Amino acid sequence: MKKLSIIFLFTILIFMGCGDNKETQNNTTEQDVTTFDSTEIKTSSVDASTVGLVKLNYQLKKGNTYNFRLTSIADDNQKITADTVMEQKVVQTITYLINSKVNEVEADGVMEVEFNFKSVKLTADANGKKYSYKSGTVLDSTDKDRYLEYEALVNNPFTVRLDSNGDILDVFRADKIVNKLLELRNMKDSVSAEDKKLLQQDMVEGALKPMVAQVFRKFPSTEVGKDSTWKNVLPEANLQLFTLQTIQNFKLGSFENFNGDNLAVITADVTANYKISPQAKQNKVDVKNPEYRADGKIYFNLNKGLIQKSITTTSMKIQFSVNMPTPQQTMQKVTRTQTTINKNILELLN
Repeated sequence: MKKLSIIFLFTILIFMGCGDNKETQNNTTEQDVTTFDSTEIKTSSVDASTVGLVKLNYQLKKGNTYNFRLTSIADDNQKITADTVMEQKVVQTITYLINSKVNEVEADGVMEVEFNFKSVKLTADANGKKYSYKSGTVLDSTDKDRYLEYEALVNNPFTVRLDSNGDILDVFRADKIVNKLLELRNMKDSVSAEDKKLLQQDMVEGALKPMVAQVFRKFPSTEVGKDSTWKNVLPEANLQLFTLQTIQNFKLGSFENFNGDNLAVITADVTANYKISPQAKQNKVDVKNPEYRADGKIYFNLNKGLIQKSITTTSMKIQFSVNMPTPQQTMQKVTRTQTTINKNILELLN
């Protein structure tokens, strides 16, 4: 059958970021609950010696519900140069309201959490053309096709198992999202059980896990203190023209106070290594060494055992050239340059 895919416009290259201009004050009234705040938290300093060593453990309580706002801002610029120059610029902002209910906390600290995307709001500008979407509104046929992935995602909860350090052990019960997606595509009765299983795996690995990992980042199992550092080595990512191997570098820079709670303030960046694919070399694609950067700040609430806020950014520049035939049966060099910046902002609402 024709290959199925999930294309969520929410894009996370790896994980990182930093804050800049403030959009609005963070408040959670019904009217502006999707309005995000991209500024750093206003805190007061805490003497690190009074805190000492801590464990960055998630301390969820069975039966409790936690609400988060997750915002992804993507700025994508593409330029294709041949006998003419074509340029495209897309700026897109997506905000997810996430409800997470703790169904179980086992004796060893493993937690079972139900995730539910209560709403999605999107605004985009593609070369001056404006687009917008908000879940729960009436859509015409064109918008239904354009935003069906989000329509399938909203109010279709799935379950996550993770340990107290934030290591995601399993994501399951995502079949409702897949079934809704197939229904919206008018394919509910034409997809085999095996293809449906593959589609669900693709969605879990490519869309759901990256978003869950924004809410529950992985932290070390050992105690840490001010100036402690640690690393996370990520699996190698195959990006067709090249593979990307990244190592996340973390440092607990300070302890600070926010509304009476102590926060561990963690800064982060990445080390990246690239390997041009044999297929690119075989096809005589000239790939320039990619430029990849990432950095960010994470505020972990030690009293609540949750991330209070994180502001993280990734940027990547890719450029490659290839000789292609023209209608006149000659060859011309075509160069494509793409620069993508992704900012992700997580906010604990309550």
